[in-house]
Amino acid sequence: MEYILNKSTTRTSNNYGINDIKLDLEIPIIKPFQNVTIIGEDTNKIDIKTSGEIKGSFETRIGLKTNQNYQIEIVIPKNTFIKEPIYVECNFDEDNSSLVDAFNIKFEENSKASIFIDYKSEKNGNYFHNLKQVVNMEENSEATIFILNEINDASDSFISVENILKENSKLTHFLFEICGKNKISNYYSKLIGDNSKNFVKNIYIGNNSDIVDINYNIEAIGKKTLCNIQSEGAIGGLAKKNFKGIIDFKEGSTKSSGVESENCLILSDKATSRSLPILLCHEEDVYGEHAVSSGKPDKSKLFYMMAKGISYEKARELMVRANFRKIVNSIDDENIRETIEQNEKGWSLI
Repeated sequence: MEYILNKSTTRTSNNYGINDIKLDLEIPIIKPFQNVTIIGEDTNKIDIKTSGEIKGSFETRIGLKTNQNYQIEIVIPKNTFIKEPIYVECNFDEDNSSLVDAFNIKFEENSKASIFIDYKSEKNGNYFHNLKQVVNMEENSEATIFILNEINDASDSFISVENILKENSKLTHFLFEICGKNKISNYYSKLIGDNSKNFVKNIYIGNNSDIVDINYNIEAIGKKTLCNIQSEGAIGGLAKKNFKGIIDFKEGSTKSSGVESENCLILSDKATSRSLPILLCHEEDVYGEHAVSSGKPDKSKLFYMMAKGISYEKARELMVRANFRKIVNSIDDENIRETIEQNEKGWSLI
């Protein structure tokens, strides 16, 4: 069945082919999912509720409506600082092949924590993942949330994130779209509180006949808000990538700042990259900028590395790694950095 998904909130000419994405999908029968593990040294200090029961359907901002088979609720209580990251691991296998999870996270006033969510699968199989993550940031709270997509190359991944940020809160999201045949993501934030901050750091990979469709939208509503969208990607084979990034300065968002950038390294003559960065402004005293770049690996850099005895394939890989380092090096936690770096397949694209 054909679905029209991930529609941009700001439309442009249909000739650009970036307003939405058309996909032929077979949505599987949603069965109970049991392979979820939550660990962390300080989990006794937070409130965690899980449910693996089949529930009614929900629809994400991507536009995909499916039944739900898992729910996670995490609350970081008021005045609580969690030093070590909270790890959530979801493993796909033959008996747990479809996951539709509602992931609700609340940071109460003056709380701080990091949450690392890893979606993994067995090498063989065709898996389906549809995530709806909702994050509520109360006053003076701080969060770092990682979403790592490691499901195999034959699978479908749909990631939808919605955030509300109140006064003086800070939210940093790392989204790693490494594996999967269809990688469709939607990120929607409202910075309603004065001095709220939202940083989105994204790494994506597209190879073979992969579809990568990224749709990010941040609304600056409060005064003196700060937001940044940073995306680094690489595509090869017959992959197709769309990037849509919108920063919208609403009326009243005086002295707010927003920056977005996307860089795509194209490793094949048949790969397609489209980008649509947009700044919308309803307020005078704000600062915004955007930048997009895409292209093949620099020939002079390739030649230099090959002159040092490095193979063509390895030289390309090093260039991909160098681009991704811009984001990986900004991760404070050493163990999480190592986890990201261990995904050799996603870094090489050979």
